[in-house]
Formats: sequence, structure tokens, C-alpha cells
Amino acid sequence: MDQRDRINSASNDWEADPWDASDEIADAQLAGFQLRAAKPIAWAPIRASGLSVFGIDMQQLIGADVEFHATYDGEEMLLMQLAWHGFPDPPEWRLATRPYDGIDPSWSSWGYFALIPPAWKMPATFKT
Repeated sequence: MDQRDRINSASNDWEADPWDASDEIADAQLAGFQLRAAKPIAWAPIRASGLSVFGIDMQQLIGADVEFHATYDGEEMLLMQLAWHGFPDPPEWRLATRPYDGIDPSWSSWGYFALIPPAWKMPATFKT
């Protein structure tokens, strides 16, 4: 499915960030998401983490719809649950990561997706 089809699909399980990204960017994001979706990442609730996570103030994270965080395979990870989701809005979830080394502070987005990958380990209190 090319990006034009993804943009215009009401049954979109994955969408690039931004929604109108080029095919090249969308394909790279989708490949990055699929790579991470296959890993057994253990997610922790953001609200149970204290005053900050990864040096980011808790209120800023909550304001950005961040619900969970993890560190896995050399990356810091944020999992956001969008308040507004579903067509024409993006799917419910968004994944962003950055290297754990602290050298590169910029986050990479791996798009929006509808379902939590089965390999991911969500907290016991998580309900779909």
C-alpha cells in the first residue's frame, strides 16, 4: 500500500507521522515500527514514574499524550495514546524513540498504529 492509499483509507492500521509524509519517509517509518513491534518490550506507566522520565518533565509528557515508557535495545521509548483517534484522525497509538546514549536528544517517530503489538509486555493494569 502506498502512502496515498494509507492516507485515504478508513481502515488504516498504521499511518505515517506526519500523515502526508512521502512514500520514502512512510516506508522507513513503517519498517522501523515493524522492527520494534517484534521485540518483547516491557512498558511502564508514565504516571507511576515520578517527576520526570528521560529528563522530561512529567506534565510535558502527559500533555503530549504519553502513557508508557521503556528502555530497550539501546533506545529510550515513549508510547502515546491519542485522545482523538480513528478516521479521519490517526490510529490510537504512536511510538517515538531516541538513542539511549544521550548524545542525540532528538526523537524519531515510527508512526501511528491501531493495535498494541502482541510481543509487547504491557503492565497488568493495561486494558485494551
